[in-house]
Amino acid sequence: MRLSSEFIVNLNSLAHNFNLLKEIAPNNEIIFMVKANAYGHGILDIVYFSFTELKIKRFGCATLGEAIEIRKSLPNLDCELWVFSDVEIQKYKDLYLEYNIVPVLSSLNDLKEIYFEKSFERVPKVIKLNAGMNRLGIAEDEFDSLIDFLKANHVEEIDHLMMHFSQSFIPIKEGDRCHRQYNCFKRFKERLGQNAIKIKETSVSNSGAIEQGLGLEETHIRPGLMLYGPRSVVRKEYWKGIIISSLVAKVLKISKIEKGVPVGYGGQVTSKSGHMVYVNLGYGDGLLTFYSGAEIVYKGLKGKVFGRVNMDLTSIFFEEEPTDLVVGSEFTIWGDGHSDIVQLSEQIKTIPYQLFTAITHRVPRRYIN
Repeated sequence: MRLSSEFIVNLNSLAHNFNLLKEIAPNNEIIFMVKANAYGHGILDIVYFSFTELKIKRFGCATLGEAIEIRKSLPNLDCELWVFSDVEIQKYKDLYLEYNIVPVLSSLNDLKEIYFEKSFERVPKVIKLNAGMNRLGIAEDEFDSLIDFLKANHVEEIDHLMMHFSQSFIPIKEGDRCHRQYNCFKRFKERLGQNAIKIKETSVSNSGAIEQGLGLEETHIRPGLMLYGPRSVVRKEYWKGIIISSLVAKVLKISKIEKGVPVGYGGQVTSKSGHMVYVNLGYGDGLLTFYSGAEIVYKGLKGKVFGRVNMDLTSIFFEEEPTDLVVGSEFTIWGDGHSDIVQLSEQIKTIPYQLFTAITHRVPRRYIN
């Protein structure tokens, strides 16, 4: 565990983003995605604050283990926990019942496993369709079998029907893949109605779709990244959220470096003279090796991650002397008026999700409220 670097999470900014979301989607209920340790921000603190302060009642996890951790650690929270990916319903039916957790049913086999089991009669039946994502979900060529199964067993109502957009991270246009997926979803809803099967709740919209207003006529939305701050849609700033976290390191050393002097593993040399700042975060903390070459802005000064990122420290080169820095100074990698995580992720050809979730447990989380 680090003692002098932090991943600072501002819960007030999360509340701001939630209020902004409600302006965009005032009529939708929310399933807040908190998978992957709440996108790296700490699943227990994020869920507790969101439930008690923001009154969010339903949370989406990727794994059963995540959901069980919430139940065990926050036993007094009367919230719904849904498992979206790592369901394994045949193996872990007893755990779903013991901890009152809802599996998202993404296959006919999973659906048949529990749909009419007496012990699951009070568990909401959530069915996920594959309308073109071609990942998890009941595929379109299985829709007839699904309807036949529901009719044969006299099902009159589905608790929740959902799908997932595959390209909502790019600007949506009429007739594109997102619209084709959505039309597939709508056709299946219509078929259910023709077979006298009602749908209590529906959801299709992830963050990118919410930003662009697609699917908001459904009862629920499933925001993830947008509530943590960054926009999901590339090249378009539909979303004006606040980044809720800052990644802060400490300066270990500052050296004046002459042009041509080799530094670190591999002995990469500088093309100019300047100043090298060494900070106490490396790939062992989640500052991954592909940060090499990325521009880091510190109080208006542009630095560049130099050479190889080490396991425990990183070198940042400044051509101009960073006079505000001394050994022991805080150095913000992103957030709090310094480098923007969206711009940083674009530089290193990745996405904010990966930068957030890469931060390891070695870096302490500190919460501001």
